[in-house]
Amino acid sequence: MKERLAAFTDHYAERKDRTESGGDERRSLRHPLVYLVVGDRSKQALERLFELNRTQWTHPEGVMYVYAGAEELTGPVAGHAFQWQPPVPADADDKRSLRSRLPQTLYGSEEKLQELNGLLRRLVGRIGESGRLYASLMQVHVAVITRADDPWNALLPELTVLLKSVFAESFRTVSADLFALLREKQAHGDYAYDAALGVSFLHELDRMQSRSFRFEAGLQVTADGLKLPAVHPPSPLFDTAYMLGDKDERGRFAEDDTAVCAEIVCRLSFLRCRQTADAEIRHNPYNHQLFRQNMMPPGAAEAHYASAGLAKATRPDRAIALTVLLALHRRLLRLMQERGEAGQRELLEALGLDAGQADTVVQAAMAQLPDPVEEMHGLLYEPMSVPELRRMTLRQAESALFGSNARDFFERQSERLRGALSAASHAERLRQAVEQRLVSDPRYGLWAVYRWTSADERHGLTGAVREWRLENDRRLTAGRAELDALYEESADRLPAARGGMLGLFGAKPNVKATVGALLDRVYGLKRELLRLELKRELLLRYEQLLEETHERLKRYTERLEAIDKRLQEACRLCISEANDEMGRNVEEYYAQAVEVIAAELETRWGTRFEFDERRMGSVAKLLEQGDEAYAERLMQVARSDWFTHSLFAQPFEQELLERANVTVSYENRQALTKEELYRDLCRALDEESAVRVDVYRFTHRHRYEESYLFGDADSELLRYALASGEQAQTKLGCMHEQRRSGVEKLRIMGGFRREDLMVYRGGRRFYETYLQNGYRFHRPGWEASEPEAASGADAKERGDSR
Repeated sequence: MKERLAAFTDHYAERKDRTESGGDERRSLRHPLVYLVVGDRSKQALERLFELNRTQWTHPEGVMYVYAGAEELTGPVAGHAFQWQPPVPADADDKRSLRSRLPQTLYGSEEKLQELNGLLRRLVGRIGESGRLYASLMQVHVAVITRADDPWNALLPELTVLLKSVFAESFRTVSADLFALLREKQAHGDYAYDAALGVSFLHELDRMQSRSFRFEAGLQVTADGLKLPAVHPPSPLFDTAYMLGDKDERGRFAEDDTAVCAEIVCRLSFLRCRQTADAEIRHNPYNHQLFRQNMMPPGAAEAHYASAGLAKATRPDRAIALTVLLALHRRLLRLMQERGEAGQRELLEALGLDAGQADTVVQAAMAQLPDPVEEMHGLLYEPMSVPELRRMTLRQAESALFGSNARDFFERQSERLRGALSAASHAERLRQAVEQRLVSDPRYGLWAVYRWTSADERHGLTGAVREWRLENDRRLTAGRAELDALYEESADRLPAARGGMLGLFGAKPNVKATVGALLDRVYGLKRELLRLELKRELLLRYEQLLEETHERLKRYTERLEAIDKRLQEACRLCISEANDEMGRNVEEYYAQAVEVIAAELETRWGTRFEFDERRMGSVAKLLEQGDEAYAERLMQVARSDWFTHSLFAQPFEQELLERANVTVSYENRQALTKEELYRDLCRALDEESAVRVDVYRFTHRHRYEESYLFGDADSELLRYALASGEQAQTKLGCMHEQRRSGVEKLRIMGGFRREDLMVYRGGRRFYETYLQNGYRFHRPGWEASEPEAASGADAKERGDSR
């Protein structure tokens, strides 16, 4: 169920994002974008990034992925990414020196270098084959992603320089940004070692981002084993190095930092590779070179870094989808429960059941076989005189005449009648009638039948059948008492035991006539008792069937209530994931929307249209197939009849304003105005776009910020935000997109140094302690913290040299 609900909400959110349905415009690439993901610990970030790009880009197949890590990719991204496994050192389990030995291992593996070169050249070919997806092939941008605490990022210089060298042969301009993912939360046992790895990477990154950094190594290897140098001239290795962590500058940890950072990487990549819209020209568009210049202090030689934060004020589509599903489910429950007040007469008529129906069934069954009493007249009996019989009771007379033969014969005939009646088959027909005429009938439904079959419902079905059975039991008890009394009567009272009217003139009583009269009197009553017993069996079977139906429907009602709780929990959880502004009154507003739409549909299709065969049909039959079958049909009804309504196609701002005021009466002066709503949204966007890095503010003296709104530049909300931003000290621009689901704000901050990072200040003591205890994190020559140039003259022996 959980997976089905997730798929349902994803489908709804994705459908709302499509341009053809009036949703959001997808983003377009101007030039090729390549993600280079280094290290096993960044694999999850790659998977999240792939899913984001798949839903947000016009041509997601135009985005390329290169993964360098020891573990293999799995899932959808595995079929789209170029995977390369670096050579693993012989003693890979020795973490005391693993990181420092990785570059040397790479230089010592000519086969792996050839494999890497071949992969990168296939990548260039793939980009060329996808040329129609880009507006320009003059430039390619590389976004390098790695976790700071991943030892495989020791290969970052080699991988980046080789990739840029290969790309430079086919593209006029090659740019590269780094996204270093930081982890401050100390939630596992190896946090100290991981912190030391992260600090060692930051030391090396300072070297790579210095203006004097130079790198040269024989990394280009041909199929014949010939080596060519890959050279990076004196300059920072990356245009901009972004630090993105699990904790933002407010000190708050993200629940899913990988997903948050992946979204920021996606937006920053869009800024670098976007297809510029005409509407952006008048709204301070992003210029990467200007941002770099402003974040770098004049004449600064040391490396400076950037970070970013993303806030989204978007319609909570997933919460809306679940809320509608919950409201629709509750509407169905209410409709089913309302029919529980139908009268007993109406129910019995619907089933063709009444007090005399059981008598008719029994009489029809008895009519199929010869009358047992009439057949008993052919039984042989002991020769006796009438005077002898007249001195006996009827019981004694029957015993003297027949022994047990008469009783046994009647019992055999009774069994034949019971077989002819087949109470089970008649009960099965009743069960089918209950299912077809009540449970599956849109006018009634399972909840009503559940109530009517309850033993506690006096005027229900089970109550009626029980009353008939009790009345029959009373007649049966009285008949059995009458039979006992009859057996004690004297045979002399039998009409045939006396002489006829002419007895005075010599006529004698007839023994045969006396025997016949005895059988008619005793077994005629027994035949009536048999009819009552057969009727009792039939009514008991009816009663048992109705009780079984009640228990089965009780389980169904309990499952429907359990589904209600599961939907409510999923709905509340989804709403809680939205911020306070965006999640406001979702349940109240969309519960009303469901009823408004239902009222419109009822005027078109009639009452209880939800239960026709084209929609829900029989809820009981769905539940027979399982809760998932019911949920799936409910989702289909929501998609076809509710989500297609115009209420679900409102502009973002209009929907949010109506939702904010749904609990406020029209006359109430406390209703939220449009300007107040926009003010609250802008404040929330500003607060939630805190950059995802924690810096030490006393040492962070050169802070430069820019903010960008992603949305429709002509919408009222963005016009209000841009007008308010004109008074701010920081730059506020707009990336124009046809967005109907909301607005996003990306804050970019730069100008801090390695020493300003709290993760560096806190992890440095672990780093130094590990070094003092013999751990080696750096390749030879890179141990010093001061930036130095490197060349590849003796790279094979040392990994690099100055």
